[in-house]
Amino acid sequence: MSQDILSAAQKRPVLSYLKWAIIVTFLGLLLGAVLGWQTTGTLGGMLSILFIVAVLAVLEISLSFDNAIVNANKLKDMQPVWQRRFLTWGILIAVFGMRIVFPLLIVVVAAGIGPWQALVLAASQPDEYARIMHDAHLPIAASGARS
Repeated sequence: MSQDILSAAQKRPVLSYLKWAIIVTFLGLLLGAVLGWQTTGTLGGMLSILFIVAVLAVLEISLSFDNAIVNANKLKDMQPVWQRRFLTWGILIAVFGMRIVFPLLIVVVAAGIGPWQALVLAASQPDEYARIMHDAHLPIAASGARS
């Protein structure tokens, strides 16, 4: 049975493993370009923000390699069904939970506003959003979070 799975996996093209990563990366860059255009209204401003988004994406990917090594060591001892669950839920929690939802929740609690208002604040008033996040640093650090 495992030999059948192995031979089926060997027949897949390499890029098929990266299909969703490429799609999500492209959509993120596209959204960055749209945000740049809406924020500045100029081609130069759009390209500037697109460049910042691309650099942040490369930084995020490069800093995630250490997690990939730790995860690979854990995954090698798991059954395939648990490997898929670990990767699916782990990626969703790490990417969307800790990078998007958690900072928004911090602003919701710190500013006493609703989640939608926090999202609008992040998109329309980044300086105020950053100030609220900065002011919330001490209580977060006191609770044991890394800075």
